[in-house]
Amino acid sequence: MDLEEMAQKKAEDGAKTETSASTTPAYSRTARCIGFILLVPLSSLVCLLTVSLNIPGRWYEPAMLLLMFLALTGLYLLFRKKLIPAVAVTNGVLAGALILLLTVLMLIAKGSTEGSIMMTASRLFTLILPGYFLIRLWADPGLSMIVLVGMNVFAFLLSVLLQKRFDLLKKAVPYFAAGALCIGACTLLYINRPAARYSGHGFEFMHGWSSTDFSDYMVWSEPSKLAELDHPASLIIEEEKDMPRLDGAEACFPLYSAVAKAVYKDIAAIEERYQRGEGISQDWEKWNIITENGRIVTFTNTLQAFQRLWERKVDIIFGARPSKEQLQWAKDSRVELNITPIGKEAFVFFVEPDNPITDLTSEQIRAIYHGDITNWKQVGGKNQQILAFQRPENSGSQAMMEYFMGDVSLKKPQTYEYVDAMMGVLKKVAQYNNEKGAFGYSFRYFVEDLHQENDVRVIAVDGVLPTRENIENGSYPLTVDLCVTTRADNKNPYVQKMVDFMLSEDGQELVKKSGYGVLK
Repeated sequence: MDLEEMAQKKAEDGAKTETSASTTPAYSRTARCIGFILLVPLSSLVCLLTVSLNIPGRWYEPAMLLLMFLALTGLYLLFRKKLIPAVAVTNGVLAGALILLLTVLMLIAKGSTEGSIMMTASRLFTLILPGYFLIRLWADPGLSMIVLVGMNVFAFLLSVLLQKRFDLLKKAVPYFAAGALCIGACTLLYINRPAARYSGHGFEFMHGWSSTDFSDYMVWSEPSKLAELDHPASLIIEEEKDMPRLDGAEACFPLYSAVAKAVYKDIAAIEERYQRGEGISQDWEKWNIITENGRIVTFTNTLQAFQRLWERKVDIIFGARPSKEQLQWAKDSRVELNITPIGKEAFVFFVEPDNPITDLTSEQIRAIYHGDITNWKQVGGKNQQILAFQRPENSGSQAMMEYFMGDVSLKKPQTYEYVDAMMGVLKKVAQYNNEKGAFGYSFRYFVEDLHQENDVRVIAVDGVLPTRENIENGSYPLTVDLCVTTRADNKNPYVQKMVDFMLSEDGQELVKKSGYGVLK
């Protein structure tokens, strides 16, 4: 057969295919389209098989996605002889409709793939994408729809490729362009979603407890950023069994870690040994040591540390004074607390750098957070709405804010929705984001030493700036005590010795070198 005959035969085969496709009864084409569309959820069920596979956590989701697309490819290859152009078109139309729906939902939800809107929408796709949906629903509801869009686009391209109908690709170019614009809009919305803008600092360090990298502040760190004495400490605790267990607020970890290194003999070697799991037979105890970042010198956070003190899991916690709720909790539980100031810290307020406001009175700040003052022009600034951010309840800074407000109530804070794996949709307090008109508060140590707030300017309160000198001499009106809190019924005599050490000359030197104001 020469080239001319081969070309003619190919043309005839193509004509037959066209004729076959065009003469296929409408009900048959519809049945085929529905059948091939159903292969998408069928392939997603393969994800359920991965539950029984021992796939490491970081590879689990990529493995599920890969299996889904491989299963879809296998099913399309298996039934490739049943393919007709209408299958590709149907998949393309479905993908386009889903992209449009996703864009509309993202606009309504302000870019959030979590929350009640996406939660409700994703429930509608239970039958369309069962495998992936069941696994991912509580983690990120919007992800099920995004994966479904991707699978339908993939099904369209796979159908075109298997039929070699590349003319459909040319016709689809304008629709791909429109879809790309929609995806671009969704991406911008997602980047600027409330959960990203207002979630505060992500807790990505210290096993999810800290927003600061403290790897250079551990008792065993070499090199170390911990404050040190130039001589042996006036108190040395030699026996491990006598060493009080420590915990505290995030900002206090560099301080009490430095104190432990100075006072606890061989604490670096002791904690390193525990981190390796040596001498510990119980798996749960190994897990606790890892997640609590130590066995003797531990770290969780203000709220968790107070809970652990109440449960006798730690002996001393470092931080601000307990909140009113925590003090009431202790009272109701008949737990007597000893709260001892060991240093000075400043509670500070800050604005965006280009805000002309440099000073506010205490009364003005209370009026802002009560809701009486809502525009910066009311205090001599721009004609701009004040976005007064708050902190999560029972955090150290929120407890201090409640003390500062006194009898003046705080207005309801801004919130955003967040999906918790166990509790569903939660309302979380929207924390500081340095956008136009923003106003926030924290402790000076977070802002200046840990650099947790970027591009902010601390303002004076009642005409006084929170400098170290003004903190130590007490002229800054929002100078607060840095405290150690213990249980009065603790039987370990070294607990009180540690409190006394913090008030000694050596203890105060470590307080100062760690970045806090000392007691006078």
